[in-house]
Amino acid sequence: MPAKNLQYHNDYPYFFKSDACKSCGGKCCRGQQGYIRINMEELGNMANAKGLSPKEFARQYVRQVTGGLSLQERIINNEHFCCFLDPVDHYCTIYQQRPEQCRTFPFWEEFKEEPEKLFLSCPGIISVPKPT
Repeated sequence: MPAKNLQYHNDYPYFFKSDACKSCGGKCCRGQQGYIRINMEELGNMANAKGLSPKEFARQYVRQVTGGLSLQERIINNEHFCCFLDPVDHYCTIYQQRPEQCRTFPFWEEFKEEPEKLFLSCPGIISVPKPT
């Protein structure tokens, strides 16, 4: 059985060591421009956590994108940051209410077949040895 901080999902060629998040600087929450997709339930949960109405929360932190809603990004020194990544301490300020997209990282379909992209950006990824 894997260690408590080691996560594994069937069909993925790697383990995820969640302790690495404490020291990586939020690499999965910053870098290139992208989408952090959210649904209305998640919006409501995050708004509640921030003490805002859903409408006010959406005005401050959400943008409409093709096919739905996404959290906004902040550009700091030409780098894109999730609007909830603390730019100094590099932790998520809404961690307990973070969207499903964030909760399921790094077990995304796109990494199942091409884990090389993930190995370069996430220090918590440990390759599963291939059977011989």
